Amino acid sequence: MDKTLPNNLTAPFSCANFLARTLLLSLQETLGREFYIHLLAEGGVTELTQGFPPNDTSLHFSLYRLGELFTALEKAGGENIRRGLLQRSGRAWFPSLQRRTNPPLGIFNPQVLTLPKRLKIIRCGQILADYFQRYTGISITNEPAKGNLVWQFAFPLANVDPSIGNGFVDLWVGFWQELLYTLSGGKNHLLEHHFEAERGSWIILIPFLPFEG
Repeated sequence: MDKTLPNNLTAPFSCANFLARTLLLSLQETLGREFYIHLLAEGGVTELTQGFPPNDTSLHFSLYRLGELFTALEKAGGENIRRGLLQRSGRAWFPSLQRRTNPPLGIFNPQVLTLPKRLKIIRCGQILADYFQRYTGISITNEPAKGNLVWQFAFPLANVDPSIGNGFVDLWVGFWQELLYTLSGGKNHLLEHHFEAERGSWIILIPFLPFEG
């Protein structure tokens, strides 16, 4: 990854400060403070040991910095450990963002919760895609297909290091697992995901089945 790139989103590859802040807090909660600090050192972002990004919507936190953390986590424990820890962090990320009042996720409101069960998941996908696109610049699409909501995302730059996409897949799998757990009254769900090399995009399949009974 090119560490010489500016740490702001006047270049289109950064996320909002508050989004990085909630994500890093979720990582620390999952990993523990000591391992989290070790990960920052291994990822070459030791300046974050001085504190978390500001709690505002400025688009100033480089996604490359998150990629460095994802890579350091895989080096420390291997692919399976990285996947498991990031998915657990994604599950912690969901309530952290849900508790925010500004900007709100906007998924638990009467207009969504009173929808038929299948449409409820489709609408949540639309709301979340708009939310994350606004605050990350990552392109996200949703399409119902064969009993699933197909959550597909790609980056605005070509030749992005796959570790960034793999990390976000793990985080969003965990995020969606916690959302499904909440909406289904405490049932856990496994989500499938894969990478489409031809399109340069990552795909997560969000099941409708648990909501149709």
